[in-house]
Amino acid sequence: MTTEGTASPPPQPIQPPQPIQPIQPIQPIQPAPPPPPEPLPPLEHLDTLDPRPAPWPSGALGTGATSGAAGRARALSVISPLPRFWSPLLKLALFYKRLRGPDPTLQRLSLIHAAHWVVIDRFPGEPRRRRYAYLLFLSNFNGSWREYIDAFATAIPRRMAILWGTSYGFPGAQPPTPFVNYIERGQLAPNHFYSAYPQASATEVASALRVREKLLDGVLPAARERDADGFAEAWRAFLTDVQRDL
Repeated sequence: MTTEGTASPPPQPIQPPQPIQPIQPIQPIQPAPPPPPEPLPPLEHLDTLDPRPAPWPSGALGTGATSGAAGRARALSVISPLPRFWSPLLKLALFYKRLRGPDPTLQRLSLIHAAHWVVIDRFPGEPRRRRYAYLLFLSNFNGSWREYIDAFATAIPRRMAILWGTSYGFPGAQPPTPFVNYIERGQLAPNHFYSAYPQASATEVASALRVREKLLDGVLPAARERDADGFAEAWRAFLTDVQRDL
């Protein structure tokens, strides 16, 4: 005896499990690269611009700022264009100044570490001379920028007129305000400035050099060549000589 009915579907084969895909590590977000630095302007812009500055506004004051500093020391670099025919005469004046040695008045200004002037006819790597000559002034000093320029204008105004008098736009050293603005206009920002003794003033450096000289010339020879009484005498003389520098 047979029974008719609906036939059941055949069983489906069991699919093997899919392998678990490894989790990909999260890639760190890369920061955007910085923009390339802007190229430095070519030196030719010094000749293409009119070197004669426009008049300063009445009563305008300099900012008294400098971007070169190391401890208590400050750097100042100033470039001033001048007619080329004045270059030989200015070089002769600087040569004569070098033969005479450091200026006594500048030496009495205890805030100055160094001051140097030089005339430039062409810059390194240039095949020909420029349209103008340039007076470059380099100096290191202590104190504020404004006080330093005021000291120059007040102490040696005639020498400032000799050095900068041939440059375009020089207003004279007196009164000080136009001269301060003139120096500020020609400032060059230093890329690097190093001071061997950043926490020492120019006066302290000069005092230390005098103490060292007296020590080498008087005390050390006495320590090698004289007895205890002779050394004690040399030591007392040394302390007396350097008392103002200690």
